[in-house]
Amino acid sequence: MQRDNLDVILHNMERKPEDWHVDNFRARHMGGVSIWLGGGILGYHIEKPEYQELGLRGRFRLHKHIKTLRERKP
Repeated sequence: MQRDNLDVILHNMERKPEDWHVDNFRARHMGGVSIWLGGGILGYHIEKPEYQELGLRGRFRLHKHIKTLRERKP
């Protein structure tokens, strides 16, 4: 189940990057998903809609997508 959640989030980041706001501490989707980014890649976790820790592989996948989002936005 947890992997499915991350897959949906990553797919959404690819398809609709304009729906995401990324700052130094969080990535937020306009639908209510919030991902904690503070503390570096080892501290990444999903905060909302419910708390979820990510495995190391998931954190690296998320990091790649966050980096792409930051490059696309000014």
